Amino acid sequence: MIHQMLDKIHRIKLPIPFPLKTMNVYFIDDSPRTLVDAGIKTKASFEALKKGLEAIGHSLHSIERILITHGHIDHYGQAKELSRLSGAPIYLHPREYGRVRSILHSLGFLKWLLLKNGAPEPLVHEAIQFIESAQGWADPLEEAFFLNDGDSVSFRSMTWKTIHCPGHSPGLICFYWPEKKILFTGDHLLKETTPNPVLNVPDNKTPLRYPSLNDYLTSLEKIEELDLSLLFPGHGEEVHEVKGLIQKIFAHHKERMDRVLFSLSKKEKTPFEIAMDLFPGVPPFEVFLGISEAVGHLEILREKGLVRVREKEGKDTYSLET
Repeated sequence: MIHQMLDKIHRIKLPIPFPLKTMNVYFIDDSPRTLVDAGIKTKASFEALKKGLEAIGHSLHSIERILITHGHIDHYGQAKELSRLSGAPIYLHPREYGRVRSILHSLGFLKWLLLKNGAPEPLVHEAIQFIESAQGWADPLEEAFFLNDGDSVSFRSMTWKTIHCPGHSPGLICFYWPEKKILFTGDHLLKETTPNPVLNVPDNKTPLRYPSLNDYLTSLEKIEELDLSLLFPGHGEEVHEVKGLIQKIFAHHKERMDRVLFSLSKKEKTPFEIAMDLFPGVPPFEVFLGISEAVGHLEILREKGLVRVREKEGKDTYSLET
């Protein structure tokens, strides 16, 4: 399905095998003709993109540049194949490069991290198996050019600005078109879904801290300062009430922190146990996301001096600070 947003911007909805069902890519019909995000590597996604481009008089060979907002497989999965067919160079933030080359090298660390945060071994095994199998939905990107915060993305008739917004992913970038007050947000801002700041740790991993949610909220403040009237997100419909959406997300996370504190009001718990309080019945492949959410809020509460963490039988447990 394709939808013309402005004269030069066309949104094409691509199917994905996840609960959100679809993701958005944007074809910019201005030189160099640019695709923002690429979709997942499935036959259905490839055909949907092909037909969407044909509906506006273009083809896969029309793509002259590919911009990747972040290194999650639904956003970069088929970028390599599209680049091979069209010759289009691929651009992303340098902090995503390790992820898009291969996530498999870090699965051992991820397994240890989930176990340390209290996830039972059978669930961890299922989660790791899912991540391993999902790698078939993305071709690794060995060749890519880098965009950093503040870099310009030039077209014949306009210039965008790259905005680095770590949180949902360490190297997530948005693209800002100041003259039209438009922002392409990837998964940083979505109309109906609160983006999950996925469990990431600093590159040096020492001391073990989890900055994802704190980074996300800081990035949200950064976006709040921009003059914006329209958001083009990676999933769902465009957003016109930008300030209202941002305030809604801030309120959501405040409410979530209150729930985490309530969860700890009677006894100390691991992040996994808190995640089960927040998201009862979460399927195994989403345990990682649930723990990410719990840990993000716990880290902020720890920094505020409201909770403390200690290691107990190889697992991190949290309790209220007394």
